[in-house]
Amino acid sequence: MSSTNLDYENISQRREKLPQDVCRLIMQGRQAKGLSQKDLASKICEKPQVIGDYEAGRGIPKDQVLAKIERIIGIKLRGKNRGMPLETMGKKK
Repeated sequence: MSSTNLDYENISQRREKLPQDVCRLIMQGRQAKGLSQKDLASKICEKPQVIGDYEAGRGIPKDQVLAKIERIIGIKLRGKNRGMPLETMGKKK
């Protein structure tokens, strides 16, 4: 029974919902590329509901999904350089 409580604690402490600025960045980046939620979802092999949840601030983010979205829309969604174009991030070398 204590392992159930431990599992629940681990799940509830994983991560909070997306900040509103990240939700807006996903939506703006997707729209700038001319993609619907369904289009973006199919490109990252996720359900359209995942994109809708992220944009509405309802979804709990997974780093793998955010990384895929970053690559498709070309905008950094994580870390201190959030909102920066990915192209400029790679040219620092």
